[in-house]
Amino acid sequence: MKATLILFIFFGLQTSYGQKSDDSKIVIKINDTSSIYQQVKYSLVNSNFIVKDNGNKDTLETYYQEYEGIYCVAKAIIKGNTIILSGAYGLKKMDDFGYTQAPKGYNRITYFKGSKGWKLLMKVANKINGQITFEK
Repeated sequence: MKATLILFIFFGLQTSYGQKSDDSKIVIKINDTSSIYQQVKYSLVNSNFIVKDNGNKDTLETYYQEYEGIYCVAKAIIKGNTIILSGAYGLKKMDDFGYTQAPKGYNRITYFKGSKGWKLLMKVANKINGQITFEK
């Protein structure tokens, strides 16, 4: 009986706070906001992204990065103690000579089983060390 109750509580928490199909934003709340910009930039750079230097201190955007056969870009919006992480992906294209080319268009990264782009965004989010929730 005790084991059943523990499993029920565990799976109940997983479904109420877990990722749902078509979620496209990872929301991270942190306690220490003194160096939030540097924390986000550090997590993006350590996930092999190159951050664009556009002088904007509340939004970080990256150049596209090749990751497991797709091209990904990430965007992090900072609002107070909250970071909203999202991204886009495009599929690799081969030309007639066998060289890869950057995609002409990108689609929003959303959560679904096996999503490579979502896996990359979660890698970035986990490096920030905050409370993670998900939004559409």
